[in-house]
Amino acid sequence: MTGTWRDFIRDEEVGGRALVASLPGGEAVERQGRSLIVTFPDDRRVVLSSAHFNGGLFEGPAAVFNTTGITGEAGDSLMGKGPGEHLAYSEECARKVGLDPRKVVGLGTAVTMDKAAIVTKSSGRTSVSAIVTAGVEGNGGRAGDPASYDQLEKFQARDGTIVIILLIGADLPAHSLARAIVTATEAKTCALQQLMASSVYSTGIATGSGTDQIAVVCDSGSGVKLTDAGKHSLLGELIGKCVTEAVLRALDNWAGLNPASQRDALRRLARYKVREEDCLPSNGGEASLAALRKASRDGDVVAAIAAAIHIQDEVGWGLLAEEDGWRAAERILLGVMHEKGVRAPLLKAGDGIIPNAARALKQIAAKEQGGY
Repeated sequence: MTGTWRDFIRDEEVGGRALVASLPGGEAVERQGRSLIVTFPDDRRVVLSSAHFNGGLFEGPAAVFNTTGITGEAGDSLMGKGPGEHLAYSEECARKVGLDPRKVVGLGTAVTMDKAAIVTKSSGRTSVSAIVTAGVEGNGGRAGDPASYDQLEKFQARDGTIVIILLIGADLPAHSLARAIVTATEAKTCALQQLMASSVYSTGIATGSGTDQIAVVCDSGSGVKLTDAGKHSLLGELIGKCVTEAVLRALDNWAGLNPASQRDALRRLARYKVREEDCLPSNGGEASLAALRKASRDGDVVAAIAAAIHIQDEVGWGLLAEEDGWRAAERILLGVMHEKGVRAPLLKAGDGIIPNAARALKQIAAKEQGGY
């Protein structure tokens, strides 16, 4: 991808639109080029969004679209530019796929559109659909993590990492659209917590990425009028289930982040910045690495180390005293080492829970290889 972003879009071949899904409200989900486009059968839709392009409250849009960003020299030509340049880029992305920039809401991501997940939940006269692209391996964060930049000092536009387009088959007032965003955001965080996804900026469990975006769409002409999108309402339940499932599917689609991939002690310890080489048996080599990876996937080992890590979390949150947490973690770690046949297991109380969890994994891997 050479030249500027304008050169790239001018020369880009996007082909025709391909139908991906038809939704209960008559909306069509289509792919074209780098974009996933949700088009509406009429002008009755109302969107409330955090979108970078035509965000906020938008009445009567023709479409909402999500576009994969560009990389290489063309992508670099956008870096360091102000908001105006990024808006111009989004306008051209819309035009490239035949959309009128004045009549659409635009979102962006690094994820490719073939990895999107689409989930619909219905009950009685109420239906909800979520269209999600998601990845947190490079940008996952926890609310309150250290900032990457101060916008008063510089502008740093970035594509969204978890992008949610939520369609509600009912008429909602603006305040209820805002409540739907809250419910959907909580659902997204539920999905990340279920996977114990890591923040890359701290030792915390990710609550999202630093660039997440959401667009909630309702049908102002629907005969169904709803005002409560909170968790006590049926609509809130459908939003929660729909978004949680779609985020889980999208994370798996993009980077294989799923329950099976997280059933790994090394992946769990990585949240506390423990590296694979920190747990290798001292003699090293390919055999040591194979033994470590096998031990790391052992169900008993994963359970014990996951328990120790959670104890460390609770110590950090102030829910457990440090000495009480250590005693409990020590019993768990010694127990799994004895079970795996480690002779004279060695832990060092003064080092804390996480280094000892890594030490336990290292000794179990050494036993797997033939030591200890």
